Amino acid sequence: MPMTKPPSQAQRSGPKPNTPGRAEFAAAFLQRNRQYRTDHARLGQNPTVSARSALARKWGLSFRLQGG
Repeated sequence: MPMTKPPSQAQRSGPKPNTPGRAEFAAAFLQRNRQYRTDHARLGQNPTVSARSALARKWGLSFRLQGG
């Protein structure tokens, strides 16, 4: 599973759309964290839901559901 990038500046909104938010800061931290990258690489190309959930719990990740 490829690592996803945080939202681009064009997708951000709020009072300071050009300022990186918490999500961008957290994503940048994790992308530079050697242990996280190792854990993420172990998931492989088609990780199970339980494997993804275990990684999310280990690293304290949560994802908002996006409405369409």
